[in-house]
Amino acid sequence: MYLALRELQHHRFRSLLIGGIVALIAFMVFMLTGLTRGLAHDNAALLIETPATHFVTTGDAEGVFTRSFLTADEVKRIRAIAGKDATPLAQSFASFSNGERQLSAVLVGVEPQSFMTPTATQGQALKADSTGAVVDASFREDGVKLGDTLTLKPSGDTVKVAGFTEGARLNHQPVVFVTLDRWHALNPRTGDTVNTVALKTDAATAARLAQVDGLGVLTRAQTLQALPGYKEEQGSLTMIQVFLVVVAAFVMAVFFYVLTLQKTPQFGLLKAIGASTRTLAGSLVAQMLLLTVLAVALAGLVTLGAVALLPAGLPFALTLPTLLGASALLVIVAALSSLLSLGSIARVDPLIAIGTAA
Repeated sequence: MYLALRELQHHRFRSLLIGGIVALIAFMVFMLTGLTRGLAHDNAALLIETPATHFVTTGDAEGVFTRSFLTADEVKRIRAIAGKDATPLAQSFASFSNGERQLSAVLVGVEPQSFMTPTATQGQALKADSTGAVVDASFREDGVKLGDTLTLKPSGDTVKVAGFTEGARLNHQPVVFVTLDRWHALNPRTGDTVNTVALKTDAATAARLAQVDGLGVLTRAQTLQALPGYKEEQGSLTMIQVFLVVVAAFVMAVFFYVLTLQKTPQFGLLKAIGASTRTLAGSLVAQMLLLTVLAVALAGLVTLGAVALLPAGLPFALTLPTLLGASALLVIVAALSSLLSLGSIARVDPLIAIGTAA
């Protein structure tokens, strides 16, 4: 550690340059991680934060709600097995107008007082006789207020905003919750069908339901992967993150490898006066880890400051555990990258190195 600190102090500009590059890479990793998680939440917040453990659809729908149409008899069969732990949901995409403003949303019908009923953070929650709607709070950014009337297009039916809720988005659109009866009234062509039945139950009950002909049962995680576009979007962003970490490893490895080659005469001299390969290798690793930890810490602080400046509508989610996890990954990558330089230190011959310096 002593050698590492002395060298960093002696070559301050070089250390700042390398540390700055590592900090920039870490900043990009942190920002991309936040955007990835933010997009995931914006795409499927309703499923991510739901208390449901499983979802039942028709077997041929493969977990996609909009392809599934469960009849009233099928819902009864499901409830006969799952009991009160089953509640039907209906979903449709809708366009609303609020004055002159056009809005897109996902219209979801739920049973009042069920575990899928949204919690109203402002206004009134859904009740059995409710004709109004509880909408996602992101509607406020479009000028929607409590008591506003949303007009469904093209039918002209209206719903009154009775309350706001948090974390209710699906397919990058806000969710408008109404009672199941109201949903059927707004979608008369669906008859008495629903799209899915949400379960809050154990794996054994879910397995029993999976044996029923014509039904398919998926866990919440599997339903997320079945959401149209979710897997593809997350896969693309995850690959970008992976490539960025690989680039970070390559850059750090090359920097320290080149620096190690440049310091071959110094290593030879230190070996000649009694320094062991283990001591020199430990100094190199310590130097790299110290630079990386300081650079990653700086990048983390800059990221937290940058988050406060992001626009309110930008989907970005970066929690402290996620930030610490990404930081740990970068430090591990730096430690592994230093292994490339250790072989060069081990192969240094003191006599040849000193002769080269002379």
